[in-house]
Amino acid sequence: MSKDDNRIPPFECEGEGCQELMEPSRRLARREFLKYAVAAGIGALIAYFGIKSFQKPTSYIVTETIYKTIYGGNNPANATETVTITVTKTATNSQAPQTYTTTKTVTETATQTETVTKTETTTVTQAPQTYTTTTTTQLPQNLEEILFGNSDKQFILLEVTDAKIDNNIAYQTLVNPLTKTELQIELPIQYVSNGKISIDELLSRVNNYNSAHGTNYKVYFVLGRANINQAIQQNGKWILPAPQIYYNIIISDRGWKDVYNALQNLWDGNATVVMPTLWQGPYADSSYAWINGIGSIIIVYQDRQQVDSVVNSINLANSILGTPNNPNPSSQGIVHVVTIADIQKAGVYENKYPVDKVKNYLGTYIAFIQAQGNQLFSNL
Repeated sequence: MSKDDNRIPPFECEGEGCQELMEPSRRLARREFLKYAVAAGIGALIAYFGIKSFQKPTSYIVTETIYKTIYGGNNPANATETVTITVTKTATNSQAPQTYTTTKTVTETATQTETVTKTETTTVTQAPQTYTTTTTTQLPQNLEEILFGNSDKQFILLEVTDAKIDNNIAYQTLVNPLTKTELQIELPIQYVSNGKISIDELLSRVNNYNSAHGTNYKVYFVLGRANINQAIQQNGKWILPAPQIYYNIIISDRGWKDVYNALQNLWDGNATVVMPTLWQGPYADSSYAWINGIGSIIIVYQDRQQVDSVVNSINLANSILGTPNNPNPSSQGIVHVVTIADIQKAGVYENKYPVDKVKNYLGTYIAFIQAQGNQLFSNL
Protein backbone atom coordinates (compact mmCIF):
# COMPACT_ATOMS: atom_id res chain seq x y z
CA MET A 1 0.00 0.00 0.00
CA SER A 2 1.40 3.35 -0.99
CA LYS A 3 1.58 6.40 1.24
CA ASP A 4 -1.41 7.87 -0.53
CA ASP A 5 -3.41 4.75 0.26
CA ASN A 6 -3.47 5.76 3.95
CA ARG A 7 -5.75 8.74 3.20
CA ILE A 8 -9.36 8.44 4.29
CA PRO A 9 -11.43 7.98 1.18
CA PRO A 10 -14.03 10.61 0.43
CA PHE A 11 -17.55 9.95 1.55
CA GLU A 12 -19.61 8.77 -1.35
CA CYS A 13 -23.26 8.04 -1.20
CA GLU A 14 -25.99 7.63 -3.73
CA GLY A 15 -29.70 6.98 -3.60
CA GLU A 16 -32.58 8.07 -1.36
CA GLY A 17 -31.10 6.61 1.80
CA CYS A 18 -27.95 8.64 1.25
CA GLN A 19 -30.05 11.79 0.79
CA GLU A 20 -31.70 11.19 4.17
CA LEU A 21 -28.28 10.62 5.71
CA MET A 22 -27.00 13.97 4.48
CA GLU A 23 -30.12 15.98 5.45
CA PRO A 24 -29.32 16.28 9.23
CA SER A 25 -25.94 17.73 8.42
CA ARG A 26 -27.45 20.35 6.14
CA ARG A 27 -30.09 21.26 8.72
CA LEU A 28 -27.44 21.48 11.43
CA ALA A 29 -25.38 23.89 9.32
CA ARG A 30 -28.46 25.97 8.56
CA ARG A 31 -29.40 26.23 12.25
CA GLU A 32 -25.90 27.28 13.19
CA PHE A 33 -25.94 29.89 10.44
CA LEU A 34 -29.28 31.31 11.58
CA LYS A 35 -28.16 31.39 15.22
CA TYR A 36 -25.03 33.35 14.45
CA ALA A 37 -26.81 35.64 11.99
CA VAL A 38 -29.44 36.58 14.58
CA ALA A 39 -26.81 37.13 17.27
CA ALA A 40 -24.79 39.32 14.94
CA GLY A 41 -27.89 41.30 14.02
CA ILE A 42 -28.71 41.99 17.68
CA GLY A 43 -25.16 43.10 18.38
CA ALA A 44 -25.20 45.42 15.39
CA LEU A 45 -28.57 46.81 16.49
CA ILE A 46 -27.30 47.63 20.01
CA ALA A 47 -24.22 49.37 18.62
CA TYR A 48 -26.34 51.20 16.09
CA PHE A 49 -28.66 52.59 18.79
CA GLY A 50 -25.73 53.53 21.02
CA ILE A 51 -24.47 55.87 18.34
CA LYS A 52 -27.68 57.10 16.75
CA SER A 53 -30.16 56.99 19.61
CA PHE A 54 -31.01 60.67 19.39
CA GLN A 55 -31.22 60.78 15.60
CA LYS A 56 -33.63 57.90 14.80
CA PRO A 57 -37.30 58.42 14.03
CA THR A 58 -39.99 56.72 16.08
CA SER A 59 -40.29 53.69 13.72
CA TYR A 60 -38.16 52.53 10.82
CA ILE A 61 -37.10 49.40 8.86
CA VAL A 62 -33.58 48.14 8.14
CA THR A 63 -33.11 45.49 5.43
CA GLU A 64 -29.83 43.71 4.75
CA THR A 65 -29.09 40.99 2.17
CA ILE A 66 -26.11 38.65 2.77
CA TYR A 67 -24.79 36.06 0.34
CA LYS A 68 -23.40 32.94 2.01
CA THR A 69 -22.20 29.45 1.05
CA ILE A 70 -23.84 26.75 3.13
CA TYR A 71 -22.14 23.36 3.42
CA GLY A 72 -24.55 20.48 3.68
CA GLY A 73 -22.45 17.41 3.15
CA ASN A 74 -19.86 17.54 0.34
CA ASN A 75 -21.73 19.85 -2.00
CA PRO A 76 -21.80 23.61 -1.23
CA ALA A 77 -25.06 25.38 -1.90
CA ASN A 78 -25.38 29.08 -2.70
CA ALA A 79 -27.70 30.84 -0.28
CA THR A 80 -29.23 34.27 -0.05
CA GLU A 81 -30.04 35.61 3.44
CA THR A 82 -32.44 38.55 3.70
CA VAL A 83 -32.59 40.20 7.17
CA THR A 84 -35.45 42.62 7.77
CA ILE A 85 -35.44 44.58 11.05
CA THR A 86 -38.49 46.61 12.08
CA VAL A 87 -37.79 48.94 15.01
CA THR A 88 -40.48 50.62 17.10
CA LYS A 89 -39.31 53.20 19.71
CA THR A 90 -41.75 53.09 22.63
CA ALA A 91 -40.06 55.32 25.24
CA THR A 92 -41.54 58.81 25.60
CA ASN A 93 -39.54 60.10 28.58
CA SER A 94 -36.01 60.97 27.43
CA GLN A 95 -34.75 60.56 30.99
CA ALA A 96 -36.23 57.05 31.44
CA PRO A 97 -34.66 53.88 30.04
CA GLN A 98 -35.55 53.70 26.34
CA THR A 99 -36.97 50.39 25.07
CA TYR A 100 -36.79 49.35 21.43
CA THR A 101 -38.76 46.35 20.06
CA THR A 102 -37.29 44.77 16.95
CA THR A 103 -38.69 42.08 14.69
CA LYS A 104 -36.24 40.03 12.58
CA THR A 105 -37.34 38.01 9.59
CA VAL A 106 -34.55 35.84 8.14
CA THR A 107 -35.23 34.16 4.81
CA GLU A 108 -32.72 31.66 3.42
CA THR A 109 -32.98 30.27 -0.09
CA ALA A 110 -30.47 27.56 -1.04
CA THR A 111 -30.07 25.58 -4.22
CA GLN A 112 -31.86 22.23 -4.09
CA THR A 113 -33.27 22.95 -0.63
CA GLU A 114 -36.51 24.23 0.77
CA THR A 115 -37.03 27.86 1.94
CA VAL A 116 -36.79 28.31 5.70
CA THR A 117 -38.31 31.39 7.34
CA LYS A 118 -37.62 32.22 11.00
CA THR A 119 -39.15 35.17 12.85
CA GLU A 120 -37.71 36.32 16.18
CA THR A 121 -38.72 39.28 18.39
CA THR A 122 -36.04 40.86 20.56
CA THR A 123 -36.37 43.66 23.14
CA VAL A 124 -33.34 45.86 23.72
CA THR A 125 -33.30 48.24 26.71
CA GLN A 126 -31.02 51.24 26.51
CA ALA A 127 -30.04 53.01 29.74
CA PRO A 128 -30.80 56.75 30.01
CA GLN A 129 -28.03 59.18 29.24
CA THR A 130 -26.87 61.66 31.87
CA TYR A 131 -25.65 65.15 31.03
CA THR A 132 -23.69 67.47 33.33
CA THR A 133 -24.18 71.21 32.87
CA THR A 134 -21.77 73.67 34.45
CA THR A 135 -22.97 77.27 34.98
CA THR A 136 -20.58 80.02 35.93
CA THR A 137 -22.10 83.04 37.70
CA GLN A 138 -20.06 86.20 37.92
CA LEU A 139 -20.39 87.89 41.30
CA PRO A 140 -20.96 91.67 41.49
CA GLN A 141 -17.68 93.56 41.46
CA ASN A 142 -18.64 96.94 42.91
CA LEU A 143 -21.31 98.62 45.04
CA GLU A 144 -23.28 99.85 42.04
CA GLU A 145 -23.69 96.31 40.73
CA ILE A 146 -24.67 95.04 44.19
CA LEU A 147 -27.35 97.68 44.72
CA PHE A 148 -28.67 98.26 41.21
CA GLY A 149 -27.70 95.20 39.17
CA ASN A 150 -28.86 95.61 35.56
CA SER A 151 -31.78 97.91 36.41
CA ASP A 152 -32.15 101.47 35.15
CA LYS A 153 -32.99 102.88 38.60
CA GLN A 154 -31.24 106.10 39.51
CA PHE A 155 -31.59 105.87 43.28
CA ILE A 156 -32.27 103.28 45.96
CA LEU A 157 -34.04 103.41 49.31
CA LEU A 158 -32.13 101.86 52.24
CA GLU A 159 -33.40 101.70 55.83
CA VAL A 160 -30.98 102.82 58.53
CA THR A 161 -31.19 100.20 61.30
CA ASP A 162 -28.04 101.11 63.26
CA ALA A 163 -25.54 103.93 63.41
CA LYS A 164 -22.37 104.51 65.46
CA ILE A 165 -19.75 107.24 65.56
CA ASP A 166 -16.09 106.47 66.13
CA ASN A 167 -13.15 108.84 65.49
CA ASN A 168 -15.38 111.16 63.46
CA ILE A 169 -16.46 108.30 61.18
CA ALA A 170 -20.12 107.33 60.97
CA TYR A 171 -20.70 103.60 60.61
CA GLN A 172 -24.19 102.82 59.37
CA THR A 173 -26.03 99.54 58.93
CA LEU A 174 -28.43 99.77 56.01
CA VAL A 175 -31.03 97.25 54.89
CA ASN A 176 -32.49 96.98 51.42
CA PRO A 177 -36.23 96.60 52.16
CA LEU A 178 -36.78 94.86 48.82
CA THR A 179 -34.13 92.12 49.15
CA LYS A 180 -33.72 92.21 52.97
CA THR A 181 -29.94 92.27 52.45
CA GLU A 182 -27.72 94.20 54.87
CA LEU A 183 -25.00 96.68 53.98
CA GLN A 184 -22.33 98.37 56.10
CA ILE A 185 -21.15 101.83 55.01
CA GLU A 186 -18.69 104.45 56.28
CA LEU A 187 -18.88 108.22 55.91
CA PRO A 188 -17.12 111.12 57.63
CA ILE A 189 -19.40 112.40 60.38
CA GLN A 190 -19.93 115.84 58.79
CA TYR A 191 -21.70 114.16 55.86
CA VAL A 192 -24.41 112.73 58.12
CA SER A 193 -24.78 115.41 60.78
CA ASN A 194 -25.99 118.98 61.25
CA GLY A 195 -25.22 121.04 64.32
CA LYS A 196 -25.35 118.82 67.37
CA ILE A 197 -27.40 116.12 65.65
CA SER A 198 -25.59 113.27 63.90
CA ILE A 199 -27.05 110.19 62.28
CA ASP A 200 -26.79 108.07 65.43
CA GLU A 201 -28.58 110.70 67.51
CA LEU A 202 -31.21 111.15 64.81
CA LEU A 203 -31.97 107.45 64.75
CA SER A 204 -32.10 107.29 68.54
CA ARG A 205 -34.57 110.20 68.81
CA VAL A 206 -36.86 108.72 66.16
CA ASN A 207 -36.89 105.35 67.97
CA ASN A 208 -37.63 107.06 71.29
CA TYR A 209 -40.53 108.98 69.73
CA ASN A 210 -41.94 105.71 68.33
CA SER A 211 -41.76 104.10 71.76
CA ALA A 212 -43.49 107.03 73.43
CA HIS A 213 -46.26 107.54 70.86
CA GLY A 214 -46.78 104.09 69.39
CA THR A 215 -45.74 105.24 65.92
CA ASN A 216 -43.59 103.50 63.32
CA TYR A 217 -41.31 106.14 61.80
CA LYS A 218 -38.21 104.88 60.01
CA VAL A 219 -35.02 106.56 58.85
CA TYR A 220 -34.09 106.02 55.20
CA PHE A 221 -30.82 106.66 53.42
CA VAL A 222 -31.75 107.54 49.82
CA LEU A 223 -28.63 106.89 47.76
CA GLY A 224 -28.18 108.06 44.18
CA ARG A 225 -26.53 105.85 41.61
CA ALA A 226 -23.94 108.36 40.39
CA ASN A 227 -20.34 107.62 41.39
CA ILE A 228 -21.07 104.89 43.92
CA ASN A 229 -18.98 102.51 41.81
CA GLN A 230 -16.02 104.38 43.34
CA ALA A 231 -16.82 103.00 46.79
CA ILE A 232 -14.09 100.80 48.31
CA GLN A 233 -14.75 97.77 50.50
CA GLN A 234 -12.56 97.21 53.55
CA ASN A 235 -13.17 94.73 56.36
CA GLY A 236 -16.71 94.10 55.13
CA LYS A 237 -17.65 97.81 55.09
CA TRP A 238 -18.09 100.06 52.08
CA ILE A 239 -16.26 103.39 52.27
CA LEU A 240 -18.34 105.80 50.24
CA PRO A 241 -16.64 108.59 48.26
CA ALA A 242 -18.48 111.26 50.27
CA PRO A 243 -17.75 114.33 48.09
CA GLN A 244 -18.81 112.52 44.91
CA ILE A 245 -22.06 110.82 45.92
CA TYR A 246 -25.63 112.17 46.06
CA TYR A 247 -28.05 111.23 48.85
CA ASN A 248 -30.82 112.31 51.22
CA ILE A 249 -31.81 111.20 54.71
CA ILE A 250 -35.59 110.93 55.07
CA ILE A 251 -37.93 109.98 57.92
CA SER A 252 -41.38 108.49 57.25
CA ASP A 253 -44.03 106.23 58.75
CA ARG A 254 -45.26 105.16 55.31
CA GLY A 255 -44.34 101.86 53.69
CA TRP A 256 -41.08 101.86 51.78
CA LYS A 257 -42.89 101.34 48.47
CA ASP A 258 -44.94 104.50 49.07
CA VAL A 259 -41.79 106.43 49.93
CA TYR A 260 -40.02 105.21 46.80
CA ASN A 261 -43.07 106.02 44.65
CA ALA A 262 -43.24 109.57 46.01
CA LEU A 263 -39.54 110.14 45.30
CA GLN A 264 -39.85 108.62 41.83
CA ASN A 265 -42.70 111.01 41.00
CA LEU A 266 -40.57 113.86 42.28
CA TRP A 267 -37.63 112.63 40.17
CA ASP A 268 -39.86 112.46 37.08
CA GLY A 269 -41.23 115.97 37.63
CA ASN A 270 -44.75 114.79 38.41
CA ALA A 271 -44.86 116.16 41.95
CA THR A 272 -44.05 119.30 43.94
CA VAL A 273 -42.45 119.78 47.37
CA VAL A 274 -44.51 121.88 49.77
CA MET A 275 -43.32 122.82 53.31
CA PRO A 276 -46.45 123.03 55.48
CA THR A 277 -46.76 124.68 58.91
CA LEU A 278 -49.11 124.39 61.86
CA TRP A 279 -50.68 127.73 60.96
CA GLN A 280 -54.15 126.88 59.81
CA GLY A 281 -55.31 128.34 56.51
CA PRO A 282 -58.62 130.07 55.74
CA TYR A 283 -60.16 126.95 54.18
CA ALA A 284 -61.04 123.56 55.58
CA ASP A 285 -58.06 121.19 55.76
CA SER A 286 -55.67 123.94 54.69
CA SER A 287 -52.52 125.47 56.13
CA TYR A 288 -49.98 128.13 55.31
CA ALA A 289 -46.96 126.65 53.59
CA TRP A 290 -43.86 127.46 51.56
CA ILE A 291 -42.67 126.45 48.11
CA ASN A 292 -39.09 127.19 47.10
CA GLY A 293 -39.00 129.66 44.25
CA ILE A 294 -42.56 130.84 44.95
CA GLY A 295 -42.71 131.74 48.63
CA SER A 296 -45.69 131.58 50.98
CA ILE A 297 -48.85 129.84 49.77
CA ILE A 298 -51.96 128.21 51.15
CA ILE A 299 -52.12 124.46 50.59
CA VAL A 300 -55.53 122.74 50.68
CA TYR A 301 -55.37 119.04 51.50
CA GLN A 302 -57.93 116.46 50.39
CA ASP A 303 -59.04 115.31 53.86
CA ARG A 304 -58.35 115.50 57.56
CA GLN A 305 -56.16 112.40 57.53
CA GLN A 306 -53.60 114.18 55.36
CA VAL A 307 -53.66 117.16 57.72
CA ASP A 308 -53.10 114.85 60.70
CA SER A 309 -50.07 113.39 58.93
CA VAL A 310 -48.65 116.91 58.64
CA VAL A 311 -49.30 117.60 62.35
CA ASN A 312 -47.63 114.33 63.44
CA SER A 313 -44.57 114.96 61.27
CA ILE A 314 -44.16 118.46 62.66
CA ASN A 315 -44.43 117.10 66.21
CA LEU A 316 -41.70 114.54 65.49
CA ALA A 317 -39.50 117.22 63.93
CA ASN A 318 -39.85 119.34 67.05
CA SER A 319 -39.01 116.30 69.18
CA ILE A 320 -35.81 115.76 67.18
CA LEU A 321 -34.83 119.43 67.44
CA GLY A 322 -35.93 119.85 71.04
CA THR A 323 -38.20 122.77 70.06
CA PRO A 324 -41.70 121.87 71.26
CA ASN A 325 -44.69 123.76 69.87
CA ASN A 326 -42.70 125.31 67.03
CA PRO A 327 -45.27 125.74 64.21
CA ASN A 328 -42.54 125.85 61.59
CA PRO A 329 -39.57 123.62 62.51
CA SER A 330 -38.39 123.72 58.90
CA SER A 331 -37.19 127.27 59.49
CA GLN A 332 -34.32 125.91 61.61
CA GLY A 333 -32.67 124.49 58.50
CA ILE A 334 -31.81 121.14 60.13
CA VAL A 335 -34.96 119.18 59.34
CA HIS A 336 -37.62 120.05 56.77
CA VAL A 337 -41.19 118.84 57.02
CA VAL A 338 -42.33 118.38 53.41
CA THR A 339 -45.44 117.22 51.60
CA ILE A 340 -44.83 115.60 48.21
CA ALA A 341 -47.90 115.92 46.02
CA ASP A 342 -49.24 116.76 42.60
CA ILE A 343 -50.97 120.11 43.09
CA GLN A 344 -53.05 122.49 40.99
CA LYS A 345 -53.68 126.22 41.28
CA ALA A 346 -57.02 127.10 42.85
CA GLY A 347 -56.85 130.92 43.09
CA VAL A 348 -55.34 133.63 45.26
CA TYR A 349 -56.25 134.52 48.82
CA GLU A 350 -56.48 138.23 49.68
CA ASN A 351 -54.56 139.02 46.50
CA LYS A 352 -51.46 137.84 48.33
CA TYR A 353 -51.27 134.09 48.87
CA PRO A 354 -51.53 131.66 45.96
CA VAL A 355 -53.90 128.80 46.79
CA ASP A 356 -52.96 125.31 45.65
CA LYS A 357 -55.07 122.19 46.01
CA VAL A 358 -53.69 118.66 46.33
CA LYS A 359 -54.61 116.44 43.38
CA ASN A 360 -52.47 113.42 44.21
CA TYR A 361 -51.15 113.14 47.77
CA LEU A 362 -47.87 111.17 47.99
CA GLY A 363 -47.11 111.67 51.68
CA THR A 364 -45.58 114.02 54.24
CA TYR A 365 -41.94 113.39 55.22
CA ILE A 366 -39.09 114.78 57.31
CA ALA A 367 -35.86 115.48 55.45
CA PHE A 368 -32.66 115.70 57.51
CA ILE A 369 -30.33 118.32 55.98
CA GLN A 370 -26.68 117.25 56.33
CA ALA A 371 -24.01 119.93 56.92
CA GLN A 372 -21.88 118.73 53.99
CA GLY A 373 -22.49 116.59 50.95
CA ASN A 374 -24.58 116.64 47.80
CA GLN A 375 -28.33 116.27 48.12
CA LEU A 376 -29.91 113.93 45.61
CA PHE A 377 -33.22 115.86 45.85
CA SER A 378 -32.15 119.45 46.41
CA ASN A 379 -35.72 120.70 46.88
CA LEU A 380 -36.40 118.60 50.00
